[in-house]
Amino acid sequence: MKLKDAANLFLGQYDNPGTRRAYRDIVRPLVAYLGPDRPIDRLQPVDVVEYQQSLKAKNYADATVRKHTKGVKTFFNFLVRHELIDLSPARTIQARRLPTYISRDKAMTDQELERVLNYARYFPRNLALIQFLADTACRAGGASKLRVTDLDLPNYRAVVVEKGSKTRPVAFGEACAQALRIWLLQRPATAGDYVFSSSDTPIKPDNISQIVRRACLKVGVRSLGSHSLRHRKGHQLADAKVAPSIAATALGHSDPTITLQHYYPADWESAEKELRKLALPDDAVTSKVIPIRRARS
Repeated sequence: MKLKDAANLFLGQYDNPGTRRAYRDIVRPLVAYLGPDRPIDRLQPVDVVEYQQSLKAKNYADATVRKHTKGVKTFFNFLVRHELIDLSPARTIQARRLPTYISRDKAMTDQELERVLNYARYFPRNLALIQFLADTACRAGGASKLRVTDLDLPNYRAVVVEKGSKTRPVAFGEACAQALRIWLLQRPATAGDYVFSSSDTPIKPDNISQIVRRACLKVGVRSLGSHSLRHRKGHQLADAKVAPSIAATALGHSDPTITLQHYYPADWESAEKELRKLALPDDAVTSKVIPIRRARS
């Protein structure tokens, strides 16, 4: 089998357009580099090593190289699993482990959010969207597919579908609920079931992030996408000392370990600060003298 045919077979297994597109962006450069007509049983580990080195030579970010490396390994493991090749030529390459703690620099600050919301108040859809993202920590994909029937405005709740077909409940506040009510009343007649779309098709997740970035640009703050609001909520939960298991449920993480790694600091300075808070107070030992009875001689 030729490499280009193997790639098409691999991509065809994914029904979700987003997942298929993500893997396509990884497999296509690989196929172009190694040769689309190359027989897959002629590939050697050195070929994949050279490809990985070519990515590094392009000065891609470490996270990008890691993403491509993991995707390439997934592709060749698929071929092994379906007995199209005996061994994966990607077996010798490793995806470099990256720090998992998400810096606060990637989170929108309260001051930045306030300025963005003040600008967005003149655009009912954008105001409702940004408030929904900020309150719920919803991913852009979940907001894009949110339907009117998924909203429970009286109880300040909604159900979102994220990462393909995973559903989870989210919660928001009164201000967000009011913004949603105003937008729903003002939506054009062409709007369908999707809350944040003006047509009968869902708005694209990339467009949602672009809406946030444009608002940031207009008010002169950093260029931040929609995920910066999710990071903001993650750090808020950690700062409030919310139990990681509860924070993981709020953020839609499959494992509390992910939440711990992303948002809960594990540095000595943070540990020292908490230890000092729990240290014995100055008056822990009273000044009262306790008489000691002498033994008789």
